[in-house]
Amino acid sequence: MSKRGGTSFNIAYCGIVVALSVIVMLLALIPSMTYVLPAVSGIFIWTISDQINRKWGFLSYAASAVLCFLIIPEIEADLYYLFFFGYYPLVKDIVDKVKPKLFAYVLKFLIFNAAIVIAFNILSHIMNLEQILEGLEGFGDMAVYVLWGAANIAFLFYDLCLNHLFYAFGKWIKPKINGKLKKV
Repeated sequence: MSKRGGTSFNIAYCGIVVALSVIVMLLALIPSMTYVLPAVSGIFIWTISDQINRKWGFLSYAASAVLCFLIIPEIEADLYYLFFFGYYPLVKDIVDKVKPKLFAYVLKFLIFNAAIVIAFNILSHIMNLEQILEGLEGFGDMAVYVLWGAANIAFLFYDLCLNHLFYAFGKWIKPKINGKLKKV
């Protein structure tokens, strides 16, 4: 059962958010935005889960992932969106409820690392590995591990930032959206 009214509202809201998510992903053509914008797009998809329900959120994630692969030529951003950033905000709510907290964080890091390893392996088959590791020559044979460690640190900060964004959305943005919807 959805938190909102009818199917028409759900379809319209999801369509708008999926379109916004894909538009944001289009900006991933800017080289420095390859990792940032898939993360932002996933946050937009999360709002569907919050406003309607998780099922509609996952359907919208699937729709946006397909559209991204059809429209956006930046394969690296598409893969990271597909394998992690698109769905992680949706499953974060579930994983955060796991007790004890330490087990929840272990589970989060397992999800992240599995997704990144799969995406990286696909990328290394599509692209030349030297292209992916460009700029890390100074680390020699350890470049992959340095990149992996930095990615895990970045994930920890991303997870913490999501907590604050979810709080801010619930406290300041959601009441405004709900107020506008009541007037309609």
